[in-house]
Amino acid sequence: MKYCILTVFSAATFFVQAQPTFELSNNVYRVPYATGTFVTVSRDHFTHTSPTADVTGRYDLVGYGQGSGCSVYRLVAAAPGIIRRIVDNHNTRPPGCDPDCADFNNYVWIEHANGEWTKYTHMKQNSATQDAGLILNDTVCAGAFLGYECDIGQASGRHLHFEVRRPNNPANVDISVAGGFMGRNDALHYVPVINSIAKHFMQDGDALVASGSNSCTNTNNTVPAITLPNNTFRVYMASSDIITNNNAVQFQNGSNGLFHAGTSITFSPGFSANAGSSFHARIGNCAPTPFPGGCN
Repeated sequence: MKYCILTVFSAATFFVQAQPTFELSNNVYRVPYATGTFVTVSRDHFTHTSPTADVTGRYDLVGYGQGSGCSVYRLVAAAPGIIRRIVDNHNTRPPGCDPDCADFNNYVWIEHANGEWTKYTHMKQNSATQDAGLILNDTVCAGAFLGYECDIGQASGRHLHFEVRRPNNPANVDISVAGGFMGRNDALHYVPVINSIAKHFMQDGDALVASGSNSCTNTNNTVPAITLPNNTFRVYMASSDIITNNNAVQFQNGSNGLFHAGTSITFSPGFSANAGSSFHARIGNCAPTPFPGGCN
């Protein structure tokens, strides 16, 4: 029998009153492009806004290095889940719709484990229903082809608009057909935890390589001394053990921290997570989070 060990020394103090602007996702995701694709992050959870509203918590990602056009960069499911919404009949940014062409977006919404959903927007016309053959309420695996990156609707150039949400009412998720928007006050935005990149979350200006790896980037992880102020993030993942090794690791008010290990997590004197921080420690593997009854 394998035992999972979480060791906490008495010198560490824990408060789990989450007050940051955004929390890290409960689920583990992959970069939502086909394996091997080079991707840049042009806007992130803090820098993404729309012309008509101060909307943050979302991402703009751009494939590069393989040419241009709308039949080049393959978008994939970031984790296993069920296809809940598809609109891909649009093929333009109609004249006169500026500054808000959002009603003409093409998009796919997927429901994942733990109540989280992901959205994929600005896709090529018919690429979800025809090229990828997606059907509503089908279960897809992590890495399943969803369609092609394009510049349809509210897009200033070819890219993927990507977001992670958690609806407040999972039994009645409110999504507009035009544009595919979840109500701003009806669903929280989450910063997606990404398994295959070193810091495990995405930021504006990052250059990434998409990977379908189900493994952690580290076998063991020793956390260095660090102080995290408001609205900063740290994610530590390891297939075996994570330790703080008596280092001064401090999560201050408004900061976000996640420790995700396969076997054990040990916090020793010098560690603190202050009131108002969002802090989680969990045991599990680094593969995208399975969907119950679906893909592993």
